[in-house]
Amino acid sequence: MEQRKSALVVLNPREARIAAALFERLFPADEDGPGATAIGVLEYVDRALSGAYRDDVETYRLGLAALDRAAHQLHYESFAGCDPELQDAMISSLERSELPDFRVPPQRDFFQLLRAHLQEGLFADPAHGANRDKLGWKFLGHPGIWLKNSAEENLSEEPVTKGGRIQSLEDLGYSLGCDPHEPADIPGYDPQKSVEPPAGVADVVLVGMGAMGSVVAPVLTRAGLHVVALEAGPWRTKHDFVPDELGSAYYCRGDMGPKFLAETPRWRRNAGEPTREATFSLGRMMNGVGGSVIHWGGALRRCHPHHFRYLAHVRESFGEKALPQGHTLADWPVTYDDLEPYYTEVEYLVGVAGDDSNPFVRRCKPYPLPPLRPFRTGEVFRKAAGAMGLHPYPTPVAVNSEPYNGYPATTYGAWSGGFGPFNDERWHPGLTSVPAALSTGNLDLKTHCRVVRVLTGPDGRASSVEYIDANGSSHVQRARTVILCGYTFENVRLLLLSGDDRRRDGLGNNTSQVGRHFMTKGWADVYGFFPDTVFNKHTGPAAQMWGLDDFIAADFDSASHGFVGGATPNVENQALPIQISREGLPPDVPSWGKGYSDHLRRWQHVCAVRLQPESLSYHTDFLDLDTRHRDRSGLGLPLVRITCDLRENERRLAEWMEVKAEEILKTMGATETWRGPRFRGVCSSHDLGGCRMGEDPISSVVDPDLRVHDTPGLYVFGGAVFPTCPGVNPTLTMWALCLRAAERLAQRLRLGEEP
Repeated sequence: MEQRKSALVVLNPREARIAAALFERLFPADEDGPGATAIGVLEYVDRALSGAYRDDVETYRLGLAALDRAAHQLHYESFAGCDPELQDAMISSLERSELPDFRVPPQRDFFQLLRAHLQEGLFADPAHGANRDKLGWKFLGHPGIWLKNSAEENLSEEPVTKGGRIQSLEDLGYSLGCDPHEPADIPGYDPQKSVEPPAGVADVVLVGMGAMGSVVAPVLTRAGLHVVALEAGPWRTKHDFVPDELGSAYYCRGDMGPKFLAETPRWRRNAGEPTREATFSLGRMMNGVGGSVIHWGGALRRCHPHHFRYLAHVRESFGEKALPQGHTLADWPVTYDDLEPYYTEVEYLVGVAGDDSNPFVRRCKPYPLPPLRPFRTGEVFRKAAGAMGLHPYPTPVAVNSEPYNGYPATTYGAWSGGFGPFNDERWHPGLTSVPAALSTGNLDLKTHCRVVRVLTGPDGRASSVEYIDANGSSHVQRARTVILCGYTFENVRLLLLSGDDRRRDGLGNNTSQVGRHFMTKGWADVYGFFPDTVFNKHTGPAAQMWGLDDFIAADFDSASHGFVGGATPNVENQALPIQISREGLPPDVPSWGKGYSDHLRRWQHVCAVRLQPESLSYHTDFLDLDTRHRDRSGLGLPLVRITCDLRENERRLAEWMEVKAEEILKTMGATETWRGPRFRGVCSSHDLGGCRMGEDPISSVVDPDLRVHDTPGLYVFGGAVFPTCPGVNPTLTMWALCLRAAERLAQRLRLGEEP
């Protein structure tokens, strides 16, 4: 122990003794296995405080000193010298924010930080200085990193142990700390040219080469248009992706999104309240060519026809009185039939794996690939839902169930959602769309270039963008047309930052609509314990999922249950060590100590039904710029401020759906069920609205072709334009909508018309 202490570089000996005692009580050794000390949590935390968590050093110093002071008040020399029962009592008080004279840091926040770092130290890859001798993974009975699983393992009713072999990054030949390198073998792309000054006026400048910009670029360039794409991140390839849960996964550090991490929005539940850093219920944004779909789960589902006329549907089905007070629900200015051919085009571009077993959505062509193969959880769910008279189906996903587009079939590795594809088996635009656009010779792709403002000319038209290149130099790229292709928060922020003499409050904002009608999804998980069932969710990717559309279908009578809307339940694979440690706990299980560790050992017998809810838009929920907080990019731009809460209609919806999920789990065989947090984060990776699409310039920001009403030549492509928030993964609809708009724009520009 003394040798380990001497190796610490941040915590002094007294702090180390306090922290060691604290972590050991949070995860104590017992008759069944080692505790935090033996697994090396203290050494991991000290190493992290010298690097990734250097901003937390002062929090640790203040918090550990305050904990020791509390021990002094109880007449002990130090927290480390207290007997275990008293230590546990003090930790319980810390968790409840009840320790006397402990004001800085906030007690509950400090406890949560300690617990998160404990989980990382226990279960992160040993490459981080954690999980000594893989003892954390051995504790769970988790085999670590396997990038290939068999069909038999997917369906096994016995624990899949890989013969007792546990693999880490080192075992597979991976290492940490490698900076992303740009691809050198893509004709037409040279990252060194990104710092060259702009060369003339472009027909179109794409602000962002993420999910939307990458997919529309071929449409524009094939039309003979000169396109400049400005992307703030790099171009990552499979050579940059590492199966490192702690570093990569968006529910951990999310290192693939440094720009977004430096500009995380602020959040308050209601106007007039103080803000805090936004929290996440699902996913964080990634920066780079292809965008966040590089680390997505891959779900590509269609909206139902009635979702495009949802206000009319509610009025016709339930009457005006069913709508909650303060809502701003609106119909879309496009229909399902308008988008159906584009849905199909995207599905064949991507190579979506699925079938026709969802009876609620009509199609003109079958999916190009068969669904992913069966898995244990999906089979149990399928049989139970069918027995309840429901209509389960395999979620269509952008994963190759068979070789497609020259790329291989999936090997069913579980290190998938939250990671880049290690062998290009999961589609993203950098595989096909971006090379296709470059091959035309009409695309000038500049990475590491961040747009900070849209500029307008004397006639009020969008005429150019100001951007900062990788060397920190400022440039202005002129263009006939500017398309904002970022994520919802960045598109809204750029509009608000780009005001001019005619539109002082921001472009598109002459009628104060930019940022309005914001919607997010309060993802929730409901869990079941199955003493006689082993799920083996570590044997496949999150893209192996099954779901139900019964509760968002046109004939679902939500009003009779006291709310407007619905949700889609689903189950999925992918159980990774840190992920397991952060699942929701039964109400009788503590969040630390022996009760917590005993519960973790049951992970193979736990199954979650995940609920993806619909949500309405309200006058009370909106985006604007924070007046106090700025990003850490070096530019000091104001952060987006989110004002949003789970409103009463959505609370009633959540309550009803959670009961329904419990019924499904019990039919599956659960002997015990419990509910996870209902609104654990305001950011969901399905953050929609803020630039509403509509025919009326008074009540919307863009028209059906995604043109900004009050700023000719300016477009917004992305989820910000959605008028509603269906309980369906939005990416496929975004692509269909943006492909349609790009085709119509290309036609106008070819004909010499105003864009």
